[in-house]
Amino acid sequence: MLPLLFLLGMCGAAFAEGEIVILQSPSSIEFQRKEQLPVSLIPEVYSAALGFSISQSSDWKGMKINDPFDYAKAVVSVTIPGLSHIDMAQGHSYPLDTDSPLEEIWSQMEWRVMERFSYTGNKSLVHINLDEGKEASQLQLGELNPEPTQLSVLKHLNPELEYDKAYLNQIALLNGIAKKVGEESVENDGSPDVVWFVVTGMHPLIDRYGLKSKQIVEAKQLLVATLQRLTEAYTKAYNSKVLVAAISSDAPHTRRYRRDAPTENVNELNLAEEYSDDFPVIFNIILWFGIAYAFVLLAVTLGISDMDPGRDSIIYRMTSNRMKKDN
Repeated sequence: MLPLLFLLGMCGAAFAEGEIVILQSPSSIEFQRKEQLPVSLIPEVYSAALGFSISQSSDWKGMKINDPFDYAKAVVSVTIPGLSHIDMAQGHSYPLDTDSPLEEIWSQMEWRVMERFSYTGNKSLVHINLDEGKEASQLQLGELNPEPTQLSVLKHLNPELEYDKAYLNQIALLNGIAKKVGEESVENDGSPDVVWFVVTGMHPLIDRYGLKSKQIVEAKQLLVATLQRLTEAYTKAYNSKVLVAAISSDAPHTRRYRRDAPTENVNELNLAEEYSDDFPVIFNIILWFGIAYAFVLLAVTLGISDMDPGRDSIIYRMTSNRMKKDN
């Protein structure tokens, strides 16, 4: 069973496509060559750009640091799950080896910043899922004014349809964020910033219309224009001392082994019982304690069975009718 699961996982990783596009980097950091980059190494690339010591070495040669005293002050990353390629002429593009979930990048960077700059709290860490809307974004960035796409620009996307409207709202929110960042100065608190945006609206659009449809072509054009605007805003805000990247991956399509069940028929699916997140921990504690206890009991049993029942042994004293003592 395990080899089969491993094979399925390898197949999913092999056929999943994605790319990372470096839209902006400080002059001290040079991106070159076009080598495939594993997703698991992106935190190392971001960490190196911020001047952090990296924890995982590799032979990837797509990045070169020319000045070790002039690092980026911030990393801005826009992820687009469900999309294989962004098709941007701007920046340096690298194909991805999707050996890890995209959200793992954010988790790693959040932990590394908090480990080094715990006094900053969450001021330097911004994680915004654009699907959560304006209110959720305002909690981290303050007052925002989304900039809706002009209807005259739209030829294939219909703002009256649910999926189209959701995607256009995310693009409008991202444009509003770009405008706000471009108009305000960034507070320098001595710690680097990590900003993470998730554009979830592209995924359902691809499921609905298909990757090569006119709607997706138009959606990608809107995304590219928004990414360029966002890059210009953050470049200005950080005086070019920022690394801006866009990451896309269609792993959610290639690794979809099961479909979501309709909610009204959940009781009819004979689903397995849900377990607590602590179940694996408790199971391992009980399992290995039981194994260790069995071996200890076996060792004690063998030791007692091989003991010489002399006058000084507990076997002699416990099996005697009365206590023996020397006169």
